[in-house]
This record gives sequence, structure tokens and C-alpha cells, in this order.
Amino acid sequence: MLDILIFRIVLLLAFIIIAYFLGDWNNLEKYYPTILFVMVVNVTASFLTYHHTLWNFNPDYLVKTYTIIELLNSYIVLPCTVFVFLSNFPPFSNILQYTYIGLWIIIYSTIELLDSMIGGISYQHGWSWQISTLFDCAIFSIIRIHYIRPVWAWGITFLLGAAIVTIFNFSSAEMK
Repeated sequence: MLDILIFRIVLLLAFIIIAYFLGDWNNLEKYYPTILFVMVVNVTASFLTYHHTLWNFNPDYLVKTYTIIELLNSYIVLPCTVFVFLSNFPPFSNILQYTYIGLWIIIYSTIELLDSMIGGISYQHGWSWQISTLFDCAIFSIIRIHYIRPVWAWGITFLLGAAIVTIFNFSSAEMK
């Protein structure tokens, strides 16, 4: 449990420090709508899947509930991620843009793999690290789409959510 706590503290501090140094603070207002979008989608997904979680953040010495970890993700990790991701997005070359998205997918999937190896995260109802990696592909693409065309991103997000609810056998009775 101590290794999970240390991992989470290091990760949280790393995201904050990286956002401080690599975020484009002069243009924060440009990224703010997409930051809010990601926060709203994550909190909504957490609320709706409360009784049918696909992954679980296991407790550590300090944080004993999934909810606290999810709130830290929603209000610190994800906003920092979106801010840094959009602040440094390559402006012109499609090859560089796809490579950049791929880099973020690798970063996120590696963090999750390490977290699962130390027991910080576990999977349920057919979800897995591999599916999470595919999900990261969608997430980072949708973040960029939202920055350019917000309405499209909402539509894609609703379709993705409907697909996940269908594929992973959610019933309305399981939703909080």
C-alpha cells in the first residue's frame, strides 16, 4: 500500500510541476473550455458507473476511497494533462500531430500499466489495460477535436459512451 501511495503522490506532483513549466499560461483561456469538457465527462462517467465500475482505484495508506482518487484525477491530473497536451500541440504537420497524440497515449498507458503492476488499479467487467490503451487513443483524439470543434466532440463522446455501455453490459439499474 505504501508503494501505491508514493506512486500516486509522485504522479500528482509530476502533473502539477509539468503543467507549471510546460503549460501556456498566457493562453489558458483558450484551453479552459476543453479542460472543463474533460472534467465534466470524467465526473459524469464516474457517477453513472458507480455500481458497475470498469476499473477500480485500490486504496492506499492515505486515500481509502475510489471517490477521492477519482476527484483528484478529475480536478488535478486531467486538467493538467489537457492543459499541457493542448499547450504544446504541434501546429502544422499531420505526422507530428499524430506522433504527438501517440506519445501521450504511450505516456498514459505506461502510467496505467505501472499502476496496475503495483496494485493501484484493477479491472472489472471485461475491461483491461489493453482496452484502456485503446480508450486513451479515443480520449486524446477527442480532446483535440473538442479544442477545434466542441459540438463534434460531444457527439463522439456520447457515441463512445453508448458503445461502452452496450459492450460492457451496463443496465440502467446499475447506474446511480
